[in-house]
Amino acid sequence: MSKARPVRRRVLPAFALLGLPEIARAQTFPQRPVRLVTPVPAGVGAEATLRLFADGLSRRLGQPVPVENRPGGDGVVAAMAFLGLNDDHKILASFAGPFTVNPFTIPNLPYRPEQFAALSTVAIDHIAIAAAPTLPITDLAQMVDTAGREALAWASSPGGIAIAFAGFLAGQGIALTRVQYRAVPEMLNDLSEGRLQIAVMPLATALPQARAGRLKLLAVTNATRSPAAPDLATAAEQGFRDYVFEGFVGVFADARQSASVREALEDAARAAVADAAFAERVRAAGQLPFAGGAGDLAARIAAQRALVEAGLRHLPPGG
Repeated sequence: MSKARPVRRRVLPAFALLGLPEIARAQTFPQRPVRLVTPVPAGVGAEATLRLFADGLSRRLGQPVPVENRPGGDGVVAAMAFLGLNDDHKILASFAGPFTVNPFTIPNLPYRPEQFAALSTVAIDHIAIAAAPTLPITDLAQMVDTAGREALAWASSPGGIAIAFAGFLAGQGIALTRVQYRAVPEMLNDLSEGRLQIAVMPLATALPQARAGRLKLLAVTNATRSPAAPDLATAAEQGFRDYVFEGFVGVFADARQSASVREALEDAARAAVADAAFAERVRAAGQLPFAGGAGDLAARIAAQRALVEAGLRHLPPGG
């Protein structure tokens, strides 16, 4: 009588689960920690929002959500690290630049925007224009006047922020020298020491620096003032009505992740953003929480991409 052969169990790679029925995957996700990859550097103000978001996401998914900071390369480093994770337990939290700016400004971009799937908007960024503390100006009009008489250098956080500011400068008929940094903390250090005169960045990044006296806030570029800095006027209020630009942070899936996994991540993300405690802390940091969902994020990406394409002619050579 022959003996029955023992059944050998084989562990399948995460993306091999793509062959399973949708209902089976939906019932088993998540089974382990969900890694949150972001191009936002550790230690800057905007990162605090992402860590709060990760905590809320963890509570709703019932699994840890560790944050992996992969700054550099205008978001390329984080995008490639995210795509390189052969696992469906992952989510990318990013500003828009990797999807709206990089396709136009980086030759031979190593990824395609279609490799990502929009999940939800998380926060709307108020964008701040800041000056070195030693520069004797207090508003945007004074910056324009000074730039007409003195040589000033400027820099910005990654993304469409730079293109919008370059368009503003062109509209005013002034030329500032653009300096590009590998990391935002380097830009902040040079600004505080006066080696850089003007910088444009999310208010969430600028606000802690302003409170510490390391920079001066001149304006925000959004249509409305920020609740976190109600005395800081918009560019439009200061007489520059055509300069309106807002940033945003969203979360993305790998397009190879199943529809059921993407739906689970979107639902958890929107619930985390809608949490009252999260919303209160994010507003205080200089951002506006907004759980817009996949459709809203995709629409914002498309709109900013069109703005970027139209404004590229204003960006100095070299991007």
